[in-house]
Amino acid sequence: MSVNDTLKAAAKFFELSEFPNGKALLLKAATTSNKKPKPDTQAARLGARVKKVFIDREWVRKYNAVCGFKEDDISLTAPQVVASPLHMFLLSRPEHPMPMLGMVHLHNSIDCIKPLEYGTTYDVLVRVGETRSISLGLEFDVHTQFLVGEEVHWSSVMTILCRVKGMPKPSVKSVPAEPLSALGARYVAVKVPENQGRKYARVSNDYNPIHLYAQTAKMFGFRQAIVHGMWTAAKTLSIVEAGLGSRARKFDLSFKQPVFLPSGIAVKHVTAAGASKFEVLAERDSKVLMVGSIEA
Repeated sequence: MSVNDTLKAAAKFFELSEFPNGKALLLKAATTSNKKPKPDTQAARLGARVKKVFIDREWVRKYNAVCGFKEDDISLTAPQVVASPLHMFLLSRPEHPMPMLGMVHLHNSIDCIKPLEYGTTYDVLVRVGETRSISLGLEFDVHTQFLVGEEVHWSSVMTILCRVKGMPKPSVKSVPAEPLSALGARYVAVKVPENQGRKYARVSNDYNPIHLYAQTAKMFGFRQAIVHGMWTAAKTLSIVEAGLGSRARKFDLSFKQPVFLPSGIAVKHVTAAGASKFEVLAERDSKVLMVGSIEA
């Protein structure tokens, strides 16, 4: 979809001079808890853009130190974090009919068409896409693009779930995916310390209380704090990318279960012909926490 098509498709579009403040938006998100979507509710088709955005090298270094990338690399996941204030801005708008806190990040598909560079200015464009009904509630897509003029250099589609009671049950049960074969698989163990959520919050500016302390996570129904999904994605990418022999250009992932803090995980991956399939497993019981693929 071109920029002009995006502008036309959005029910309301916001031109912002800079990224909104993430902490302020999180406080605003708390005020959306009174929204009660119904099974036929549709996400508001909103869009927003910030022009002339530079990738900050010092921020990237801090992000990489937390996630495991080489010092100056602009990783495949970093732009998603840069654009996150725009995601929060749209999802906390009064026009959006769903509560922001409590939403579940289900999937992400990231595509780097041209490597992002320091010193280049990008227009960052975010829009809310279609809504779909599933047994757990309503899922909708959030599209993000980094552009130079009309040319897309990086894009992602993030799928989010809003739980809704009373959804119709599916007529056919889904077939569980086949587990990744152990034949030829490599395993990398990772210890996830109790303060990992706070460390990642400082670079991502995502201070959602479910990621910070056990006490604050229990307020939202979690027995322990859980780490940010995009930290798990980035850490996995940093491990798998090392076996690809070149920089990753495509990253598709699905979150299955949260990573509790503290805990241990294992990144299981099989690489062939410049592509990897992976699973992130819980150290304690080998439960699958995240699955996906990465391509060079």
